[in-house]
Amino acid sequence: MNKQCISIMSHRMKIANLKKQSGSAIVVAVFVILVISLLGASLVSLQRDSAEGAGYEVYAARAYLSAYSASETALVQLFPLNASTESSCAAVTTPTLPGDNAGFHGCTVNVTCTSTPASAGFATRYRVISTATCENSQINTRRQITVEASNL
Repeated sequence: MNKQCISIMSHRMKIANLKKQSGSAIVVAVFVILVISLLGASLVSLQRDSAEGAGYEVYAARAYLSAYSASETALVQLFPLNASTESSCAAVTTPTLPGDNAGFHGCTVNVTCTSTPASAGFATRYRVISTATCENSQINTRRQITVEASNL
């Protein structure tokens, strides 16, 4: 066999091999695009869930701080400074939360007070329960704080 015949045969084998491989690049490209699309979709979902969780945390903090503020206000009403009279749950009223600029928008609060009368050796005990609810069209969060206090 001469060299020219061998060269023609190898050239034909190369062309045949190239024809067999001609569709593999598109398959790899489609696979890469699919993988990148799935990663992008999962990142978008993760970001959405993170933003939703942050919203829940903000409303939970608002509800907690609203309930805490209401319980502090109730204790001030129950035990006023320089008061000469005995404390009473009748003095405790549900406070009005500050306006929207104070960060309590969408929040309501309710305060209840109960007392246990003094008995032998024990002072009168008061239980103040403040419940705050903060809500918007999608989130509804409720927090409750219970404070117990007694006369000295």
